[in-house]
Order: sequence, then structure tokens, then C-alpha cells
Amino acid sequence: MSDAGKVVLLTGVPGVGKTTIASLLSERLKGVHVDLSELALEEGLVTRYDPVRETSVVDLERLKTRLMEMIQERRAPLVVEGHFSQDVLPPEAVSRVFVLRRAPWRLKGELESRGYDPDKVRENVEAELLDVCLVEAVEAHGRGKVCELDTTDVGANEIVETIISILNGGKACEIGIDWLSHPESRELLGGEA
Repeated sequence: MSDAGKVVLLTGVPGVGKTTIASLLSERLKGVHVDLSELALEEGLVTRYDPVRETSVVDLERLKTRLMEMIQERRAPLVVEGHFSQDVLPPEAVSRVFVLRRAPWRLKGELESRGYDPDKVRENVEAELLDVCLVEAVEAHGRGKVCELDTTDVGANEIVETIISILNGGKACEIGIDWLSHPESRELLGGEA
């Protein structure tokens, strides 16, 4: 696939750096940054608002159709980001899926500083601990297209350089982050790990 046809997905729980990295990566690739939540809201691709989870519910089928139109219309690479990005395009339309990760004990502080409700903090920290975004990405796109990148204490520009190196074949795509083996995770789980 040529650079013009690249479609790169960035996924991960809130607070791992998706938006910042997607913006920088799209600039480097001379491509288009697509924030799925913004696109869905701007183009009315939502079905309702969920007051319990404090979020809009995206119409995935309509969003998939719109993204396929964007791929057909554009000659520039697309950098698509969102915690559900792995669910919006078929594997044959995607070059790589990057699952951005952050140490859950650090993620907790990030989400709290953003003013997230304690239940939402817990839900996202648990999702990070249990590799939810990774599992979903591998199920949707296959292990061969999915790469994990730890953004903990790594600058966004360094992550972008790593992504570009992987896209160009200069660096291997790897999976293998294990938060549960860290003592900090046991503390997050109340000594249960």
C-alpha cells in the first residue's frame, strides 16, 4: 500500500495520548487526522446520548460507511483515532492498528486530573489493566496488523517516530505489555493481583 493509501488506526483508553499522537502523525504523513468522536458528532452519526456513561452513542454502521467514503475520496493517508477505532473499518482497509498503552497507575492520575467521575476512572483503569483495547484490536484485525506502544513517560514525538519506523518496516511491530505483573497494579486492585 502506498503512503497515499495508508489507513492507520490509533486506539486505547482515554488518557493514553491518542489525539496528540494522531495529530502529529497525520502531519508527518501529510495525511488527515480523523477523531471518530468529533466526526460522529459533527456529521450526526450518533443514535442517542447515554446519561449514565455521559457520552453519545455512535451509529457504527453509518460511521463505517462515512469512513469508507473518506478513504475513497482522499489520496492522503488517514490517521483514525478513537477508543473504538478497531470497530469501524474492515481489516483489508487498514495498514496498521496501534494500541497506545499507559501504565494504569499513571493513567488513574491523568483521568482524575481531567475531572473524570470516579466510576469512569475505575472503568478505564480496569480496561487498561486487562488489555481490553488490545484484545478488541486483535479480534477485529488479526495479530499481524496490531502493535502495542507504551506511552508512559515517552514523548509524543518519539511515539510518532516509532510508528513511522514500523510503517516503513524499520522496526518490528510488537505485542507484549503486561501491567498485571507490576506491584503498582496490585495496589490498584486492592492487593488482589
